[in-house]
Amino acid sequence: MKQPLIKSILVILCGFFAHQSMAATTSQHQPMDRIVATINDAALTQSELTTAMNTLKQQMANSQMTLPPDADLRKQVLDQLVNRKLQSQLAEQSGVSASEEDVDRAVKQIAMQNNISIAEVYQKISSQGLSKADYRKEIRDEIILQKIQGQEVAAKITVTPQEVNDFMRGKAWQAANNKEYHLQDILIGLPDEPTSQQITTAKQHAENILSQIHHGMNFNQAAMAESNNSSALKGGDLGWRKLPEIPTAFADQVIQMKEKDIIGPLQTQNGFHIIFLDGVRNVNTHLAAATQQKQVEQLVFQRKLEEGLQNWVMKLRSSATINLNPETASSETVTTITTA
Repeated sequence: MKQPLIKSILVILCGFFAHQSMAATTSQHQPMDRIVATINDAALTQSELTTAMNTLKQQMANSQMTLPPDADLRKQVLDQLVNRKLQSQLAEQSGVSASEEDVDRAVKQIAMQNNISIAEVYQKISSQGLSKADYRKEIRDEIILQKIQGQEVAAKITVTPQEVNDFMRGKAWQAANNKEYHLQDILIGLPDEPTSQQITTAKQHAENILSQIHHGMNFNQAAMAESNNSSALKGGDLGWRKLPEIPTAFADQVIQMKEKDIIGPLQTQNGFHIIFLDGVRNVNTHLAAATQQKQVEQLVFQRKLEEGLQNWVMKLRSSATINLNPETASSETVTTITTA
């Protein structure tokens, strides 16, 4: 089961970190490109961070999303850039690469998905201020990340016929296989091997955030400011999901929730979660048994992949030397956890 390479021409690089026309503007006003973080033996510069933040701000403005304070945005973007750098480093060490043919196939797929020609793809990215060479480099980098994720996580996942059958016979599936759930999630992360004090502190922090939400804090803003997972920059939005796509730790609770309910903190291997059920909708279930079984198999695989990627990135971070203040402090291992 392969993940789709790149779904939209507007998302040039996974997440939010495409180099668009703002990069040139940023560099013109950045006389000294200081280092904002070191990740093992690699440096992350202020211009990289600024470009990523500006790109994200533009995308959020286009989507009419409320921008969080700059400090919160900076923290989240920096965490995501660190995660990508760690994965890129592992890919390089492992000899993972992407050929010109890989990039050609990805561009062709983007063109097909958007019902335009390959020439129009390059015209569109040119109008956004990105050269063809830089665009292909971004795609190559994204393919390499997907390959290392596949090698380290996806290739090790198995979904047995027994797992699929057991799930389809379960009460949860029988009760909710005709529904999709729109979820939002705040994660207060834990390191790979947390101490009892770290667990206590994280739980108290999650409980404090939940209390603030109950007293009127907007969930989206709370997620942008506090969450440690990859959906934080989208206000914690996980999108519409069928039951098998929902992490195991949440699934049983979610089917008991009503719209606009909030539950948590729920402890999982990677931290404490606060879950908001934004909506529930019915979906067409008039499918042949074999088709339903295949669909469940794919959804269970995606659930395992998501959980596996979270745990894998946690391990990468816990074993790395990450310094987020290289100009003011000595190197140290940082254990703030976010997802892939």
